[in-house]
Amino acid sequence: MVSGLQMDYRRFQSQAQLACYTNERDAIREYDATTPITTNLMGTFKDLDYFEWAKEMDVVSWDNYPGMDTPPSFTAMCRDLMRGIGGNKPFMLMEQTPNQQNWFPFCKVKQPGEVRKLSWQAVAHGADTVRFFQMKQSLGGCERFHGAVIAHDGTEESRVFKETAALGEELDRIGRRIMGSRIESRVAIMFDWQSYWSLEGCVGPTTGFNYPNEVHRFYRALWRRNVPVDMIASTTPLARLSQYDLAIAPALITVLPGVAETLEAYVADGGTFITGYMAGIHDEHDLVVPGGYPGKLRRLMGVWVEEIDALAPGETIEVHGGTVDAKGEIVASIIHREGAERLATYGGDEFYAGHSALTVNAYGKGKAYFVGTPLDETGMSAFMAPIIKELDLKSLDTPEDVSLSVRYGDGGTRYAFLINNSAADKRLCLSELNGGTELLTGTVINDLIELKPYGVDVIALR
Repeated sequence: MVSGLQMDYRRFQSQAQLACYTNERDAIREYDATTPITTNLMGTFKDLDYFEWAKEMDVVSWDNYPGMDTPPSFTAMCRDLMRGIGGNKPFMLMEQTPNQQNWFPFCKVKQPGEVRKLSWQAVAHGADTVRFFQMKQSLGGCERFHGAVIAHDGTEESRVFKETAALGEELDRIGRRIMGSRIESRVAIMFDWQSYWSLEGCVGPTTGFNYPNEVHRFYRALWRRNVPVDMIASTTPLARLSQYDLAIAPALITVLPGVAETLEAYVADGGTFITGYMAGIHDEHDLVVPGGYPGKLRRLMGVWVEEIDALAPGETIEVHGGTVDAKGEIVASIIHREGAERLATYGGDEFYAGHSALTVNAYGKGKAYFVGTPLDETGMSAFMAPIIKELDLKSLDTPEDVSLSVRYGDGGTRYAFLINNSAADKRLCLSELNGGTELLTGTVINDLIELKPYGVDVIALR
């Protein structure tokens, strides 16, 4: 299929299915003018541009079905994406299973406390509704082994039923206080469905890209430091983009009309922007922008990417410089600096060893960072750390697998959600939480906090 036609079909498919939804919505509206209307979305689902869909929905709702090996940071990213497509308004967790789902090759049961943790994680990232599918387990059909509140045994004495009932009691007891509260962020990550389609539809230089994983590569470094993130469209207007101190556009291979100009204005006025490998290559027709990579972003980034080397599965390339001592994978951009400053170089024995791997370009009052290769987790964390510090972002250190999210209510009340995403006990002290009241137990926080496996504390702060 010709590249441009592939993109046209992708857009047509999304818009045609959206038209089906709006036709059904409008039919309902003829008889009901007030009840909110929504439909189930599915996180990073590839086929539908959810930023366009959300414009037609009264409230965003989605289905969360993480696999047994899905990192909690990826699930958190999906929740932020669902909040982001709806304009940072509270969303609905429409579906999740109270136990195991049935379509994975291996369908592991949820551990005690794990569903509760996942439910409170949704609230922590902006959900005002927590629901389950399904209430009663079916006797036949392809979802007969999909988890349910009431399983095939039909009893209320099961572990799953008791845990679900206890969660419902917690949500009923304190949920109304939290509903409507908001998340405040100074960092935005662009999730761009056009780039999603284009990047994964390319024939070369590699088949190694999974677009959501590349977004997560950057998101994870912020989540690990408990820095809140808004997910936005690449076409976000300058007035809104300027509300953020840091904007990140992972693998933004498709630069839609007006986006480059908006990013230039954003950085020139003092914003900090990060992009990198595969960025700026295509226009809205999925055609290469002539004149050298990264196309319309070349002046802003201050680099020319002459070639893009593809790394075989399992192959890595060394990246060294400053605070970064890491490995890159999938591709390596062979960079020539055109005003940008070198932050790190490639190691190893390739002919481009010593070439820039990470750069920063001063542009007006701001800075633009170019990441030449997908960095491993350690490398991305090291790269992001000085940027977080320089911008004085709200960063809090917690033990491995412990996350902290905050929602802001009216009257100055803050709700801190401290979540243990692991099956091990965790102990920590955070002076920022001292004096707060844990709403589920009534305990006043005073230094030491102990979290059981998959434990959750919801702390009200003034």
